[in-house]
Amino acid sequence: MIPEKLDEVKKIPAEITELVKESVINTFASISGEEPAFVPTNGDSGKLNGIIGNIAVFNQKHTLSLMLVLPKDTAVGISENFIGMELPFESDDMGDLIGEISNILAGDVAANIEKVGFRGQSSLPTATRGSDLTLFMPSKPPTEKMKFQGGKGEFWLNMALSESN
Repeated sequence: MIPEKLDEVKKIPAEITELVKESVINTFASISGEEPAFVPTNGDSGKLNGIIGNIAVFNQKHTLSLMLVLPKDTAVGISENFIGMELPFESDDMGDLIGEISNILAGDVAANIEKVGFRGQSSLPTATRGSDLTLFMPSKPPTEKMKFQGGKGEFWLNMALSESN
């Protein structure tokens, strides 16, 4: 369960983390036809040449921010699974695709975390593309970084839980 105030909370509750992990696996399995594997890590994704999909699941009390991080080769490979052809990484369509995948993921997350009493809705997704990106998570709210390995390559999901203002 999520405490009302997050001032003293150091980690996202394990129940939420597990449900989000399940949503990531389900979403990417439905896209690619194979389940990605969760890869335990120290949370460091290093520098990135790729694309990031940002979206949040929120209600009046809390916001669960999701950052889907895909290296360039992973994003191009997933585009082939999703639409049947490889999209050029630099195209506007790639941004739309990652935004749509983020939206699908957030919908699954929203449905899954209702199991622990977090009833929320999704924000609109945004996508950011670049090279030599360093990912920063907020330092105050509890955060979690998860790495996955799929048939088209590795990717990460970073999340933060904060109080809605």
